[in-house]
Amino acid sequence: MTSLREEDLIQIAENLYGTTGFFVSYQSSTGESLDIRPVPPVHPSQLTIEQTWPDVKTKPLLYTLNDGTAYLFMPVLNQGQYRIGPVLLQSALFRAHIQDKTFHDFYKVLTRTTENRLMHCAHFLYRLLTGEQLAAQDIQTESESQHPEVQIVADVPPHTAATAYMKAWEREQQIIEWISSGQSERLATTYSLPAYGEFGSLARHQPLRAEKNLLLGTVLLSARAAIRGGLEPDEAFMLSDRMIESIEAATSISELRNRHVKITVSFAEAVKEVQELRHSPHVLAAIRYIQQHLYEALSVSSISQAIHVSSNYLSVLFKEETGLPLARYVIRERIREAKRLLRSTDDSLLTISNKLHFSSQSHFSQAFKQTTGETPTHYRQSHRF
Repeated sequence: MTSLREEDLIQIAENLYGTTGFFVSYQSSTGESLDIRPVPPVHPSQLTIEQTWPDVKTKPLLYTLNDGTAYLFMPVLNQGQYRIGPVLLQSALFRAHIQDKTFHDFYKVLTRTTENRLMHCAHFLYRLLTGEQLAAQDIQTESESQHPEVQIVADVPPHTAATAYMKAWEREQQIIEWISSGQSERLATTYSLPAYGEFGSLARHQPLRAEKNLLLGTVLLSARAAIRGGLEPDEAFMLSDRMIESIEAATSISELRNRHVKITVSFAEAVKEVQELRHSPHVLAAIRYIQQHLYEALSVSSISQAIHVSSNYLSVLFKEETGLPLARYVIRERIREAKRLLRSTDDSLLTISNKLHFSSQSHFSQAFKQTTGETPTHYRQSHRF
């Protein structure tokens, strides 16, 4: 094969970046680099893999780190090699909220992708450089066994750690609430995994095992929430078993992408089906409208107009099916949301009262105590993380 000129090597790299967003570098067999733009960011941990590239003679190497960053090394026969990356794997999991701004800035500029997409990139670039087909088994894979950990909440002031854990716990409570009330649409559109920072690692040096462990936890959490929402335990556990089998059968992290959302939505859909058997369409429509408009003014009249039935008909039907007058149900749901705000925010009682459309702070406090058996102030003091 004829050697590629420097301008050809640079053009290939820049075209690859323009197509994929992956940073590309080049190093000749004698250790010289080319001026390829943009220049990739340097990992804050000053990794050996960045300072001394592995010697890939004929086959590509996919190298992944414990923090979810990855590099693809591609040989240019008898000339040198390309390095694609760093990139951030789409399903990267981090041990805690990252506090170090240097790491934040580094992760923020990386293109997010998957192992499969990097593999496709390897096949394409190999064919372009050699004119030959690359067999899947010819792509080597390695993982960093040890490297310095990013600063985590355990290493920062206690009040910062408490805030991080509180946010994660509160998010979990919100997801439980949405599953148990069958709000699958809200889970599908609102709940998505962050790039980093809210999930722990349950197998520090085994990324695939760590992802599976977290998914198994999501299955268990979702099953319990669904049972609370009215799904029969046998049905919940049968659904859990199917999900667990599918998770354990996965052989790569990319297969598990977005599985957290799919799990929660599946259980919420099961709860919704139970609710549809339990309630008539008009009552279900009223319940869902209330859940979605708690921060707006609600009345029997406004709810009935929104779902296109008469106020008298809805009032009678709602009381028959739920055992609660419609207005009382609205107050109960507002109090449920108020409990969440008391646990997770520093909003004053007046602010919460106004947000949830109580007529006054006094009315809010009275309704809260009547529903929960304790005052809002006492609830906040005893339920803060």
